[in-house]
Amino acid sequence: MSHRDDEARGPVPSARVGGDPRTGDPTTGAHPRPRPAVRPPGPTLSILLISWNTREQTRRCLESLAQTAADLDYEVVAVDNASRDGSADLLAGWPRVRLIRNGFNVGFAAAVNQAYRLARGELILLLNSDVVVHPGALSRMVGFLRDRPGAAGVSPRYLNPDGTFQQHYVQQPSFPAALALTTALRRIPRFRRALHTFQMRGEDFSRPRLLASGSCMLLRRAVLEPDRIFDERFPVYWNDAILARELERDGHELWMIPDAVVTHVRGASCRLLGDEVRFRHLLGGLVCYLRLTQPRHRIGIFRLVVLADHVLKRACRREVQMPLAALRGALRGDVGPLPDGDARRRPGPVGGRRDRVTARGAA
Repeated sequence: MSHRDDEARGPVPSARVGGDPRTGDPTTGAHPRPRPAVRPPGPTLSILLISWNTREQTRRCLESLAQTAADLDYEVVAVDNASRDGSADLLAGWPRVRLIRNGFNVGFAAAVNQAYRLARGELILLLNSDVVVHPGALSRMVGFLRDRPGAAGVSPRYLNPDGTFQQHYVQQPSFPAALALTTALRRIPRFRRALHTFQMRGEDFSRPRLLASGSCMLLRRAVLEPDRIFDERFPVYWNDAILARELERDGHELWMIPDAVVTHVRGASCRLLGDEVRFRHLLGGLVCYLRLTQPRHRIGIFRLVVLADHVLKRACRREVQMPLAALRGALRGDVGPLPDGDARRRPGPVGGRRDRVTARGAA
């Protein structure tokens, strides 16, 4: 999820801060930095930018921010997840960037939470490194929240690199949509319709509407937890769906406005995971999401259908996304390790008593 400062304020130096990925806390050495009881005065806007081997996309993102956000009082808090392509060095030398360097890849959700704990702004922008912000987009998003006190967050309209509209919005997945997303049931009309509803096919995005997308989302700090934005049990996928569900449960509104525009490469870091790892995170995260939102018997049905789909594909000599052992892990909600990650650090289980109570309250 970098900039030039206002001439009057001068540049904010890059904070070369080490990170403790096990706790997500920024550190200055071996010990966590103590969190002050009262947050010191800071900028209006904190931009949280997460980097993992996307150096050139990150450069373009930072350049766009420098050009479009000059009229805003902002900071950039960046977390680099042990990139090997020089991304961290680029961030360290960029004006107005406060940088956390992780020793290994902690995942997107944990990195966002690290940046959030270091951020000082009352408005928090989650920004993917493969997003280029168009002139005026951030000012319009900030202005929208100022003019609409009931709005908790706002996202822009996305364009593809060729300038065409990018449909980058989805609804919360229903149970039929989850099955259609992961199996050949999408060929059956009922399930295909559920998938298209989830993907918001044919919807009108030419006007403001209740909707949000985590690739570029501006949030009020006041509606967030004090020490986290994302549930770290969802390290790559579905963390934004859980956040939206939590905010909606508490009566908060998330919006999309079409006059704020960004260009999105889409999946720049996720593609680097490889097909097997990416699908395991998608499927394992979806199992965890369903545990929070669906009755227990449906989880069993989901596992059986996905497993049967895999077996039939193998029997028909069709390509499968992952080996059977990895599939079984994903169906338990185990997303597996991340590349460049710490194999000892794994997300905790999802679906305990507290989670089920929360899910019922949110349903």
